[in-house]
Amino acid sequence: MIRLNVQGRAITAERGESLLDVLRREGFEVPSLCHHEALTPYGACRLCLVEAGKPGRRPRLTTACDHPALPDLVVLLDTDKVGRARRLVLELLLAHAPDVPNIVELARSYGVEQTRFDRVETPRDCILCGLCERVCREVVSACAIGFAGRGHVRRVEHPYDDPQSCIGCGACEALCPTGVLHPKREALARFRLLPGEQRQCRYSLMGLLPGALCANDYRCERCETEHAMTAGTRDHPLIDGRFAARGGER
Repeated sequence: MIRLNVQGRAITAERGESLLDVLRREGFEVPSLCHHEALTPYGACRLCLVEAGKPGRRPRLTTACDHPALPDLVVLLDTDKVGRARRLVLELLLAHAPDVPNIVELARSYGVEQTRFDRVETPRDCILCGLCERVCREVVSACAIGFAGRGHVRRVEHPYDDPQSCIGCGACEALCPTGVLHPKREALARFRLLPGEQRQCRYSLMGLLPGALCANDYRCERCETEHAMTAGTRDHPLIDGRFAARGGER
């Protein structure tokens, strides 16, 4: 265990632990749209900016999600520099998703009502946070969705624009902060075209119920298995299981 200083308060953490996870565990409010405890930090949305540095040195702006907790680190959360940087980031996010309620609400909490930047039409309402790609690759192990293109044409899509590898687990939809993803609906429509002996239950495809077949024409909302698997989960059965395996607490 190590000690660090946050806003003049001494706290303890495990060496190398994500600074954002430490701050939130200690009750500090730090916004983020691309971070999840069960996934590798990515630093895409830039909202979790803080000022951090060693004692006696000038602190610098850094993203808390991919900055490790270090001994004697001094962390400042509410400085003018942090506020200005977050407001600029929120303006950029509003250009991508001006009609997404949680982004609009977050922007307003920082006094940002509109953006000076032009509307980003493609990909519409996607902020390229990478949560979908990481959960599909790291937790589901399907690698059915990922980034394509670079710069202003960067987007999220199925590899080679082929959705066949999507197992309809819904993990990416569960984490998407803008609600723009609907691959589960598309996958279930595809599964309904399969012959009966090939209609594997979604939880069989996830590896949670090996060999189980779907008996409800993929109408998951009326399936007892679906209700049993999702009862008490915060995000998704696979995501919660991954987090628990890491020894996390919520």
